[in-house]
Amino acid sequence: MSTVHLQGIGLEFPHKTCFSDFTASIVPGQRIAIVGDNGTGKSSLLKLLLGSLAPSAGTIRVSAELGIGYVEQIQSHNATQSGGRRVNLALSQALSQASDLLLLDEPTNHLDIDNRRSLTRMLNNYVGSIVLVTHDATLMDQVCDTGC
Repeated sequence: MSTVHLQGIGLEFPHKTCFSDFTASIVPGQRIAIVGDNGTGKSSLLKLLLGSLAPSAGTIRVSAELGIGYVEQIQSHNATQSGGRRVNLALSQALSQASDLLLLDEPTNHLDIDNRRSLTRMLNNYVGSIVLVTHDATLMDQVCDTGC
């Protein structure tokens, strides 16, 4: 049984089409890596799953009882805390929402090797589903079972 189902999803902006007629399901416990070039709509896809962005076409069905945690891409400009500290805080907040689905946008950006290892261990111990946008091949290989 899927917890999220996307049917014929399209995402268009005035200046470009990110994707069209995309259909997928997320089942409990699945670990999905979303990879692709910058600007192709990976972060927007996470926002569609979160419900903070509406698709241009298609439908998204999310189980009513599903708790979703979201960690957006951490920006480094004007930061008073290290990247590792900001990722840890955002991750703690997302997990405190008793999430069944964790959406992560480039979580290893600005992390040193020790914080990357810690993140990998935490994600491998997480029991819910994960949708992960990343360019980090090592994280993908160690955490995810599906890629798109």
